[in-house]
Amino acid sequence: MNTYRVSCVRCDNYDPAEVKRSLEATLAHLDVSFQSGMRILIKPNLMSPEKPERAITTHPVVLEELCKILKAAGAEVLIGESAFYSTDHAFGLCGIEPLSRYARLINFESEPKRYAAFGGKVGAVPLPEILFRADCVINVAKMKTHGLTGVTLCVKNLYGCIPGALKQGYHKTLPHPRSFSRFLIGLQREIKPQLNIIDGIWGLEGEGPGASGHPIRSGLVVAGTSACAVDIVASEMMGFNPREIYTNRYSGIRRTEIETVGNGREARLSFKKPLSANFPYLIYFTRFLPRLRIAFDSELCVRCGLCGEKCPAGAITYHPGPQCNHKRCISCYCCLEVCPHSAVYLREHWVRRGLKNIAKKVIRG
Repeated sequence: MNTYRVSCVRCDNYDPAEVKRSLEATLAHLDVSFQSGMRILIKPNLMSPEKPERAITTHPVVLEELCKILKAAGAEVLIGESAFYSTDHAFGLCGIEPLSRYARLINFESEPKRYAAFGGKVGAVPLPEILFRADCVINVAKMKTHGLTGVTLCVKNLYGCIPGALKQGYHKTLPHPRSFSRFLIGLQREIKPQLNIIDGIWGLEGEGPGASGHPIRSGLVVAGTSACAVDIVASEMMGFNPREIYTNRYSGIRRTEIETVGNGREARLSFKKPLSANFPYLIYFTRFLPRLRIAFDSELCVRCGLCGEKCPAGAITYHPGPQCNHKRCISCYCCLEVCPHSAVYLREHWVRRGLKNIAKKVIRG
């Protein structure tokens, strides 16, 4: 039987010395080291241009302390990303630009591409060639909930390797969480990150992964060499049944195959789940329940047009404010994810809400 090791280290804040100590302990638990001359590519979560304190993106202190460790080992360091919108702006607002003293910052959208064959509806997927020319890819995710996939951790973070607006297109091609999650597992197998780290010092709960979520102090750094194993452990710590998360289910890894180490391995958190999250006993029946509907808060909306621009189904129009054509909506929640003003939200039908409440009572016994 395979055994996957996942390190769980407590880290209460973003004090550089505390973060450095946590990262060093993590690497020691995993027996990971770096050699002089290695080219190492760090893939953070810079989903959108947001300030670090909003807990939407990988915190720059985590990236800086990791860069220092790599530079001390004599490695060449690169930081690469393709944000959901405005990657170059994201490098600035997310606090990444100052890290250019340690690393070369790469916008994946302008890099040469290598096509990976996925077949089926997806076909060939363009990925930055630098991913395959690096000696090591370090995937540094953020601990967050996600309206479509339940959580966005290490496996989902690799979706940011797909350049630019193509990300929207794959949401349209693969609108269901199951098919989309299978695609994410295939993407993870193609990229094969050698080290996967979750910045869970502060996480995001509720209607994540963007501005509609709410920061939560979680005090953890979770890491391992398997992205899927790390996600299984982290989602469990967040309060999910790991089997509720399709990428966990499709990984082929059982919880009994994972060994957890570190002073945070017993941590149990209670992240508020997104409305769209599955519950035990309902996971096979959600397709028959009334759909969640996209709604807009007219007081928060500034009419920037970003939700309509990023909607892959073209379901959002303006008359003059945003309106969603629910017949065209594919429930990818890109509008919710991309809105910087928390003006997009989900409206839940009372039948769905009632059944979920019953499921909760059954679980609590």
